[in-house]
Amino acid sequence: MDRVLGGSGERRRAVSQWFLMNGFVTASWVAHVPRQSAALDAPPGALGLALLCMALGSVVGMALAPRAIGRFGPGRTAWAAGLVYAFLLPLPLLAGSVPALGLALLCFGAAHGLMDVTMNAAAAASEKALGRPVMAGFHGWFSVGMVAGVGGGVAALAAGGGPLAHAAVTIALALALLLTGRPARGFAPSPAAPGPNRPTGADRRVLALTGLAFACLFLEGAMADWAGLLAVAFGAGPAVAPLAYGAFTAAWAGGRFLGDRLTARAGDVAVVRAGGVLAAAGIGLGLWGGTPGWVAAGCGVVGLGLANVVPVLFRAAAGDTSGRGLALVTGVGYFGFLVGPPLVGFTAEAVGLPRAMLLVVAGGAVLAAGAVALRPRSLGASGQVPDLGHPRTNLQSIEETDRERPERISV
Repeated sequence: MDRVLGGSGERRRAVSQWFLMNGFVTASWVAHVPRQSAALDAPPGALGLALLCMALGSVVGMALAPRAIGRFGPGRTAWAAGLVYAFLLPLPLLAGSVPALGLALLCFGAAHGLMDVTMNAAAAASEKALGRPVMAGFHGWFSVGMVAGVGGGVAALAAGGGPLAHAAVTIALALALLLTGRPARGFAPSPAAPGPNRPTGADRRVLALTGLAFACLFLEGAMADWAGLLAVAFGAGPAVAPLAYGAFTAAWAGGRFLGDRLTARAGDVAVVRAGGVLAAAGIGLGLWGGTPGWVAAGCGVVGLGLANVVPVLFRAAAGDTSGRGLALVTGVGYFGFLVGPPLVGFTAEAVGLPRAMLLVVAGGAVLAAGAVALRPRSLGASGQVPDLGHPRTNLQSIEETDRERPERISV
């Protein structure tokens, strides 16, 4: 049993390092968005189109992921995609024109999309092998990587280092994480068990979860690319502006490491509802204060609110044993992450960035109002779906199962 536990632990560590590396490389690019915007003298609409190219590339990578997983397994694919992703970082950092930036982000986004889907598939396999919820922790390591990446970008910009030097350091650290977190055997995908046709009530529930996932990841995408520029709009320089997104990611990371315990105590509905309220209030605080400091504080509030919404929604959708609900919620949610930045950019072109960020306030209101979809439902003769979202029930059943059948944690 010790050997089996060690193998599961090693796989968990490797997947954690992939999440950490992905967040680190992603944020290393995000930290340079204000600098590149100023260097290229790109208006919000043109910058939004360039960011849309990364979204399109991500869609291509995500579309390739199922076939790659089926052929190589999620672990090997995620690891290889991570290598490509890291080595593509210099392209958007060194782009000398808006079209070149768009082309660079198209390639960069394809590697990101492929790694994103496959490392989450590997995380789900690791969680199943361990027999207890760890998904929030994996996403917490992604957030830690984002904080470290933004911090490294701020330090590089403040020190006057060039983008190529920053990219070289980022690639070296990413390689260290990948080389010490190689994929183990056994990451091959398991065939999904066919599920029965779901009743209309279940369909409505999945659609509601899909809408909430879209709203949450829309907000996360908008914060990723526009938080720093919102600080610029209120007077921050390029070296200080990334601190706004740094505040978001710091609160985001800390909240995720507390996620499983928090949802077990308060319940999914309360966590998502409070998250929506905090997201709306955080941007409102930044706009009301009207200074870079207030913007950073407001972004921290948004990060704290959104920290555990995605893990809660994915856990709720995973109650559909056929896997179709989780696939739909995940896919549409990531689509929200991709379209958020360009939509904010197009809106900013028309009304200015501060007013465009009211879209985040609206998204927070949608989350707060829609949290009712996570209320538990009983499974009766009518075929209503079971409680997919109440963590206390889920966690207790997992713990009881582990006590009765400890061999479930073997891989």
